[in-house]
Amino acid sequence: MALVIHPNITGEVEARAYQLLATQDALSGNTLVVMPTGFGKTAVEWLVMAEYLNKEGIIIILAPSIGLVDQHYNMAREILKISENDISILTGNISPKDRPAIWEKSRMIVATPHVVRNDAQTGGVALKDVSLIVFDEAHHAKGNEPMAEIGNLYFQANPRGAMLGATASPGTKREDILQVANRLQIERMHLAKREDDLLKPYATEMHIENHRIQLPEGIDALISPLKNQLTNESEYLRRGGFLSAQVRLTSRAINEAQRRASAAIERDDKRGYDAARRIGDIRRLIRLIDLVETQGVKCALAYLERSDSERRKKNRKSARFLSLPAVHDAYRRLGLMDEIHPKLKLTKKTVTQGMRRHPEGRIIIFTEYRDTVDILCEYLKKDARLRVTPFIGQASKGDSVGMNQKMQREVLQKFRDGTFNILVATSVAEEGLDIPAAERVIMYEPVPSAIRAIQRRGRTARKSDGDVHAFITENTRDDYIQLASHNKEKKMFANLENLRRQARLPRKMPSSASILDSFSVKTSDGEIVPAEAFIESEKERLIQQEDVQEEEIEPELIQEEEIRLPQRPSSQRGLEEFIDLNAIESHLESAQEEVESIDPKKSKRRRYT
Repeated sequence: MALVIHPNITGEVEARAYQLLATQDALSGNTLVVMPTGFGKTAVEWLVMAEYLNKEGIIIILAPSIGLVDQHYNMAREILKISENDISILTGNISPKDRPAIWEKSRMIVATPHVVRNDAQTGGVALKDVSLIVFDEAHHAKGNEPMAEIGNLYFQANPRGAMLGATASPGTKREDILQVANRLQIERMHLAKREDDLLKPYATEMHIENHRIQLPEGIDALISPLKNQLTNESEYLRRGGFLSAQVRLTSRAINEAQRRASAAIERDDKRGYDAARRIGDIRRLIRLIDLVETQGVKCALAYLERSDSERRKKNRKSARFLSLPAVHDAYRRLGLMDEIHPKLKLTKKTVTQGMRRHPEGRIIIFTEYRDTVDILCEYLKKDARLRVTPFIGQASKGDSVGMNQKMQREVLQKFRDGTFNILVATSVAEEGLDIPAAERVIMYEPVPSAIRAIQRRGRTARKSDGDVHAFITENTRDDYIQLASHNKEKKMFANLENLRRQARLPRKMPSSASILDSFSVKTSDGEIVPAEAFIESEKERLIQQEDVQEEEIEPELIQEEEIRLPQRPSSQRGLEEFIDLNAIESHLESAQEEVESIDPKKSKRRRYT
């Protein structure tokens, strides 16, 4: 294996031409590196930081979670030539009064964005003394996010300061990508794609199988009265002028009804109070129906049991909701039913098949709901061959107690050493924690975000081929979200490619001096060659010389066929990706609209096994 050599690199960093090219761009000016999950964006960050250790000024690494901060800190200590006294961690766990001393003594700071933003605003740190800020998971640099605010503050304090953003996706929409670029004063965008010739040698195959599931008649019979109740409540609001007369009950329509109800209350119109109560019932009805359709009987029952617990604590909203005839009847019937949703048995079948294929392998099951985590763990533990453990976030929700960092680390270590071979996780396992690679990933339901879908898939096929199994319940929210997420991913790459080709970002000419002069490569035969010579030799070896006319890619929906992602990186030491989590409910409308906007002449629904 070829290794990168630099005066400030003491650990082993595999030499990959595409990473050195990204480093070359990043050292030429403020750069946004867009690289697929698992291909080593973090290695680019190490190389850039190694060079900036030769310069005056503080280096800041921003990571959006404490877990990621810890990983960056430990890896920097291992890879870079920097003493323990010169690198520090800054998170919300450190008191503001203690932070100025840390800023004063440190050469490198690994921090969460909130802390740096707050210290910059209060004068706890002088950003003019910073030479480089690395924005890990740079897609957060939008709107009022701390990363975005730091970009503005840093540019104001030090217009000559360097910024490096790294992400698997800066956003689906063109305007989101440009906003990230503007907030970080990006001068160039380095786009690497899994199908690029320089990336192919580091890839394995990822097989994706989508399972389309039909609901049994028992569930249809259960939710039919709930849907009728939902229709009745909606019609009442329409007659009162609070809900627009439209076919679909979208989240936007519900939010608009809430606004109208609030306005009525401000006018002292008593109808507004009744409307607000009914809108609350509608939101809960939609959630209950979705749980029954996409998660199953037991998860829906757990939701109603929590509502009942709230009712006993004198919560009037919960009491009102449970008093609705259809909800009251559903609560009674759910309590008498066994689980009949096909997803539960399909999970067991898929897990068992995976263990037969890889007896010593690991499997990760993703789900949006903690109730489903508990249900799956209880169900799978009945098979003694399956060593199952839950993995959830730190926050406590109601009666559900979260896992603190220490508990999370212990679970992951036991998953890594084989004490557990099945990890049933919520979205926390998407977030860039050091999750061991799995031979199989099961997505219990689709997610509305293309970024999150990429992150979930990215937990497999690292060292060898892997597979992903996604469960989609037909004619439910699963359908809308799965299709919309897939189309968003297509649009994302089309927009990125168009922006790169159209040179929409401001460009800064590189220095006349060789930017990579400090870097060399020790080849697998022990020869030491300049980094630029290594890049050129890799280009000659790997790039297919074809006289092909490039076509402009339009960011429109692409015909959908069977999914197969043949390119997925093999193992390289580095950090996993963090993604910003959004509630499914807030994305449902956009997902539905995405589906409805499809031109049947340009897109066709695919069938899945």
